[in-house]
Amino acid sequence: MFTKPEQKETVNVNGKNYVVEDLSDKSKYLLGQLQDLGSQQAMSRARLHQIEVCIQGFQEEFEKSIDESENPPTEGPSAGKVIQ
Repeated sequence: MFTKPEQKETVNVNGKNYVVEDLSDKSKYLLGQLQDLGSQQAMSRARLHQIEVCIQGFQEEFEKSIDESENPPTEGPSAGKVIQ
């Protein structure tokens, strides 16, 4: 039975591939830092998007509440009630 040779993890730097396990300890450390920072950056972008969507939702609700307070209903169960 033939087995597939194990493929080693590589990293491409400036168009050249390097086998990670062959890198110096310092290079492995720096690579780990870069990978971690990339993950943090992606999470920060996702979090920023969530914040922007929430701000937009609150802005729309705020504008709606302003419009409702300037134009209160003249009939129905909420007519004449003060909106707080």
